[in-house]
Amino acid sequence: MSKGDASSIPFIMFGMGLFLLYGSVKRYLLLQKIKNTPTSKVRSAAVGLVELFGKAKCKEEVLDPLSKKKSIFCELIAQRFINAGKHSRWEIIYSKKWEQQFYLEDETGRMLIDPKNGEIDIPLDLNSMGYLNKQAGIIGIGAQNQLDPRVLEYTVENPEFGSALNRYRQDKIWVTEKFIAEDDDLYVLGSAMPIEGSSSAVSNENLVVKKNNMDKTLYISDSGERKILEKMSSGVDWGLVIGFLLSVFGLAGIMLVLKIY
Repeated sequence: MSKGDASSIPFIMFGMGLFLLYGSVKRYLLLQKIKNTPTSKVRSAAVGLVELFGKAKCKEEVLDPLSKKKSIFCELIAQRFINAGKHSRWEIIYSKKWEQQFYLEDETGRMLIDPKNGEIDIPLDLNSMGYLNKQAGIIGIGAQNQLDPRVLEYTVENPEFGSALNRYRQDKIWVTEKFIAEDDDLYVLGSAMPIEGSSSAVSNENLVVKKNNMDKTLYISDSGERKILEKMSSGVDWGLVIGFLLSVFGLAGIMLVLKIY
């Protein structure tokens, strides 16, 4: 490592620390909103920040591309591996998100949800890494697996997806899919706002939960509130500690570098 490379490390550490602190503070503020906003039944929800929990219901029927389940949200991403030594990385070669308005339903009624620009916090439903064709090594040694059969089928069903993957058929490819199926349990925190042009006299039928320009909060998860809080609290704590330490040591290193030069 050259002297110039070494001298840049404190600046990188400081920048990473500030970035991590910023993200952790944003997460902490969201955590407080989740803690402090009481869960409402759909029928009693009013204009403003609301927290709801119920079942996802399709407004328009959409099948997720790989698992073929009726869904209200889906995201498909394909990446290829670029082998370049210490600069090796994954590069996105295809990305598509299916998001449309849907209903959240509980025992008191249903409310329209607009997921656009919201944070969708759900786990991966499909995680496949491999090749379009089997890659055999010498006498079978080092043989590589093909991608999941559902991925291979979709390369035929969707020419755009197939073309994107076929351009890199010699490369290792990583495909992920996550979706929210109809009737999945769903937690929603967002702003309830009047539906433009609605004439319904029933309050919950006259509202849509979305991300507005002032509060800018829309968080959707398939976990219950307790699990969300446990996971988020742990992440925030570690983020604040690591971000603080990186910032402090980075700043100390910057001051040392400036003193030397």
